[in-house]
Amino acid sequence: MLTKSMNEVLKGFFWGLGFAISVIGLASVYSLTIAASVDIGFKKNVRLHAMSSFEDFASDYELSLSEIFKENGRVKITAELKNISNDELYTMGVVASTFDSNGRFIGNCSGKGAEISLSPGEVSYVEIDCNLFKTQSERVHSAKLTLKWI
Repeated sequence: MLTKSMNEVLKGFFWGLGFAISVIGLASVYSLTIAASVDIGFKKNVRLHAMSSFEDFASDYELSLSEIFKENGRVKITAELKNISNDELYTMGVVASTFDSNGRFIGNCSGKGAEISLSPGEVSYVEIDCNLFKTQSERVHSAKLTLKWI
């Protein structure tokens, strides 16, 4: 037969075990529901802030299409990226969306210049090598350029 002190020890052990299981259960529910929704909201807020600051930042560049070269089933696009601000800026990547003569989208290509930063008024020449199928390459007629983070 168990003594009274042994009963008290076992009773305390099971109370502690029940408390630990309750705490772990509450922490799990919290992390799966409340913390997850806070995390999603935080990420959405940061993404929206980054998008709006990127739009402000993109106005410091002037981007223009130089030429579209097609040879041996490959397409190369050259572009000029110019810093039109009064500050030295990091260079940006360039995405070229290619289209056929009917204006139908073919595919995206991306590239970046060799420079790391651009002084005010400096131009970076970007060569974009499109990794398209030969049949797609033959149809490329025009391209629209946009900036992207490197």
